[in-house]
Amino acid sequence: MKLRLLMVVLLVFFMAACSSFRETGVSDDGTIRQVMTEHTEQIDIPSDPKRVVLFRTMDVGNANLFGSNVIGVNEALKNTRIADRLDPDITYLAPGDIEELEALAPDLIITFAPDEYVFQYQEIAPTVQMSYAASPFSPFRDRLYLTHLHNLGVVLNKQTEAEVLGDDWLEETSRLRREAGEVILDSQAIVLVEASDSYYVYGQYSAYGTEAVYDVLSFGMDPALEETLREGPFEVTPQDLGAYEADYVFVNTKNGGEAPIQEIASAMDISEDHVIIQDYADYRLNDLISIEMQTEDIIEKIRP
Repeated sequence: MKLRLLMVVLLVFFMAACSSFRETGVSDDGTIRQVMTEHTEQIDIPSDPKRVVLFRTMDVGNANLFGSNVIGVNEALKNTRIADRLDPDITYLAPGDIEELEALAPDLIITFAPDEYVFQYQEIAPTVQMSYAASPFSPFRDRLYLTHLHNLGVVLNKQTEAEVLGDDWLEETSRLRREAGEVILDSQAIVLVEASDSYYVYGQYSAYGTEAVYDVLSFGMDPALEETLREGPFEVTPQDLGAYEADYVFVNTKNGGEAPIQEIASAMDISEDHVIIQDYADYRLNDLISIEMQTEDIIEKIRP
């Protein structure tokens, strides 16, 4: 029995070592840190990076909260509300724009995984890949967006700041729920994202406002919908929505597009003012700044 228990403990520690972002060493002069990534890869990166490029859109707002020295970000952030908070001289890059990336002379690059350009990036500067995946060893458990805050903090040598921000945010969510009032009590919601001729339904911690809807404001979800989402996002037409129960439908549209509000409301048997239109570019982001703005937007729209 003792041997079996010991094996379980060793297995847990082994999985933690293989699955978590963590610092594994520092150079003698303190200028270089060695970080273990989720891919069990150890990377040498600057302890105090001065010229950071971020290709993951979810990292930009969080890096801004850390006060990190970001010089380049994914061009998808142009014309979003996060862009208004960034240095006006920041460079917007298309993934794979090697020539412009080289011209920036970054000392650290953070990108998504998988990224087809990662080997080219590595020739320019140390490059960390981060996938959109949960970690059972995150201090924030199943809150995926806070796990990414934490992992970014580890890479940017801001882990303590990340943990404080995460803890403070959990307190802030209580205030936001109180601000929303009774309208959210026992209410269910569906989050849609516009596709070419249809919509995709997204579940909890999937960006597009799902963090604000399901985690911060604690909207419920039809059990039948939750079961279907176990396989991931799925495509629907407005008429398909009648198969599920919801009090509110949040619809992400692109380029200022309109949603078939009347058709959705009729299929769901809800009033048209319970079909809430959201801007795709702003609501795809799930950094803490964006999630707070999204939550305040939603509260403003649903409050009587």
